[in-house]
Amino acid sequence: MPERRQHGRPAARAGLLARVAAMAVLLASGSVSMAAPPSGSAKLIRHGTAHDALYDVAFEGERGIAVGAFGRVLVTTDGGTTWQVQRFPLKHLALMAVAMREGRCIAVGQTGIVFTAADCRNWELVLPLTKARLFAVALNRQGVAYAVGAFGTILKSSDWGQSWAVQTVDWSTITEDGAEPHLYDIHVADDGTVTAVGEFELVMRTGDGQQWKALHKGERSLFGLSVVEGGKKMYATGQSGALLSSADGGVTWESHKTGTGAILTGVHATAQGEVLASGINAVVLSRDGGASWSPLNSKLVRNAWYQALAAS
Repeated sequence: MPERRQHGRPAARAGLLARVAAMAVLLASGSVSMAAPPSGSAKLIRHGTAHDALYDVAFEGERGIAVGAFGRVLVTTDGGTTWQVQRFPLKHLALMAVAMREGRCIAVGQTGIVFTAADCRNWELVLPLTKARLFAVALNRQGVAYAVGAFGTILKSSDWGQSWAVQTVDWSTITEDGAEPHLYDIHVADDGTVTAVGEFELVMRTGDGQQWKALHKGERSLFGLSVVEGGKKMYATGQSGALLSSADGGVTWESHKTGTGAILTGVHATAQGEVLASGINAVVLSRDGGASWSPLNSKLVRNAWYQALAAS
């Protein structure tokens, strides 16, 4: 992990998978769990080797995939109820993020590694363009993909991840002193609009990958981003219980009090106003678009670091 303790993204401790709310699956210590929102509880689905961290999860319909340390890949075909280990052609580096669209998958991770799979099963290594750790990857229905990572690294692909180009950003127009922030999450809309979040509470956007504009800045790092279908509603999570929302497609942002000071690393929102945010020893739920929040009071939640979440 790059040396920036005050902004560095925390690592999950093991491979925990938990099911929470609207079929949302949470990643943490080597296992899988679920929770029903009315009871505010979590149910363990799968528990793996301690400290065998899982870092990201993605769904398309009932199919899902989770990735983590030492090339760990888990797959599900039943919406997250059961998971199986999938063989992966790399064991010594961590996969930090995964994207799934139209039955295709892209996984990225340490030392700038990028793997693609046209069927989300048979993985091929793409010629690396960077040594920087890649924290997130996103993909739209047209096959346009972006991967982001340490020290302002941004890669773009227009062919489902088969080839990539490094995107140059004039950071002097976005951050103080032209600092190159770690970028932790990204979303690519079907119209090509790209939104990324990272250090310095940065939310930034581009329409072509060339000209980036800062939409929001502050003090805390932002680790998770969720864009509700349609693109108007957006949510971002980060340090010190940070949860920001936008109701106008990211033009303006509002900060919410979630009732926790925990680092929140993941967020998922629905069009019905349900928002679930996960992090270190904490999961919080809102049913009114972020206006009010309640914690999931569960021993399973309190004793785990949840890195990411997604819904089938």
